[in-house]
Order: sequence, then C-alpha cells, then structure tokens
Amino acid sequence: MTPTTGPVHLRPGFDAAMRHSTHAPLALLDRDPGFYRCIGDIPTYALGVLALYLHSTDRLYHRGLQEAARDLFSAGRASAILARMQSAGLIVPADAFQLGRQRRYVPAPAMVQAFRACYRIELESLALIDARVAPMVEAYDRSDVFDRIVAFLASRHLAAPALDQELIDPLGGVGRRSMGLMCAYALAEAAFAGGGARAEGVVTVNTSALARRLGVSRTHVRRVLATLRDAGLTADGPRPDQLVLTPAFAEGYQLYFYGMFSVLLAAVGCLDA
Repeated sequence: MTPTTGPVHLRPGFDAAMRHSTHAPLALLDRDPGFYRCIGDIPTYALGVLALYLHSTDRLYHRGLQEAARDLFSAGRASAILARMQSAGLIVPADAFQLGRQRRYVPAPAMVQAFRACYRIELESLALIDARVAPMVEAYDRSDVFDRIVAFLASRHLAAPALDQELIDPLGGVGRRSMGLMCAYALAEAAFAGGGARAEGVVTVNTSALARRLGVSRTHVRRVLATLRDAGLTADGPRPDQLVLTPAFAEGYQLYFYGMFSVLLAAVGCLDA
C-alpha cells in the first residue's frame, strides 16, 4: 500500500479522524479510569513500544536490549531502562531469576491491552483519511499486524540519541505529565460537544469529575491545567469553572494528531512494502 500523498491534515477526513481519536480513548476511560495508566505519558509510552518490540524479537532481557540498540546503551544504562519499565508496570519477570543467566521479562497484560486498543483506534481514524487503511483494521486481530507496527515505531525510538529524553509535544509539554494528553483530549471533547469546529473556545471544567474520569487526583489535574495555562494554550473563562481554549490550543491539538497520523500512516505503508 502506498498511502495517498499530501499532508495528512489537509486531506478530507482529517477532522473526523481527529474527533474519533479524541472520543474513543475517553470512552475507554469512562469504562475504566485506569485503562491507559501504564502508558499515560509520552516517555512511558516510548518505553512501552520498546518493550513490546523486544518481546516480539525475543530480546526482552538485559543483553537483548543492548543488542537491539546496537550497543548504544551501556550495561548500567540497559539495567536502568529495564528497571524503569518494571516500575512503570510495563513488564514483569517471565520466570524466577537464576544465578548465572539473564533474567527475561514479558510485557504486562494490561500494557499490551492498552497498546492494542490505542493502535486500533488510530487505525480506525486513519481509515477515515485513507480508505485503503480499512483492510488493516479488518486484519488487526492478526498478531503480525500489531507486531509490525510496533517494530516500525520502535526503530524510530531506537534511532533517538537518548531513549529517556522526554519527547516534545505541541501542547506545551503536557504529554510529559501522567494523563496530561488525556486531559487535553477531555478539554477538546468539551469544545467539540459545544458545537465548535475546532478545539477552542469556552469550556466548562469540573476538576473533581475530570480527576475521576482520568483516574488521577484533583491536585494532579490542576497541575496539568496549569501547564496548559502557562504555555498560553488556555486562559481564564468568564466563570471560575470555565476555561478558554485559545487558538494556540486548537493549532497545537491539530499538530499533535498530524504528527501521530503521519507516523502511523508511514508504519501502515511499510506493512505492504
């Protein structure tokens, strides 16, 4: 498959795809507020992609990580990455450690479920932009489709100069905070529900309800909202329980999905290469 050329955000269907990728993850959270917890921020997400890739190539262990990264990481660095994966709930030991051999790990079931749901949603969104992605959605339950998407994305992360460097997102760095992007999704959803064509304008925010929805504390929600405000993406609304999503928020939100869809579309293109 060679996807249609031209910028993703200028193609018919982009707005519908962006809305689908906003509503569908939030619907999962409404059923289970902890659903995305293990991949709730961009750096942890990157580690999750790497863990899935290492598992699919039978290299989810210390030396395997070094080999996958072409010895980019020192022994100490590889140990630290595995420790971070385990503490974040991304991986669990495959068996009891035995002296004299490498401990092997497997992806945590909750992490696999979250990633599989995430990529299914994004493929469904891409199908609204390019109809030739639809067969990938239909074949998604085949393990090789999911594994090959993960392998493509992992190759991009392994090419980065530092795996744990926090990735920059166009929403004021909110993606570095746990559930920060999901908070932005909720704000955008409120704007769309109000009839807006873009993720901007006045929205009502109930901090307690938002915290329950995202499975985090109210203090954390306030910190995420402060991050958006400090970046100039939101402003005080006419009432204490309201915020104004600025045009910069709408532009950043669109740019975020443009980047996501472009990368995943490139991955889809490689599946039939």
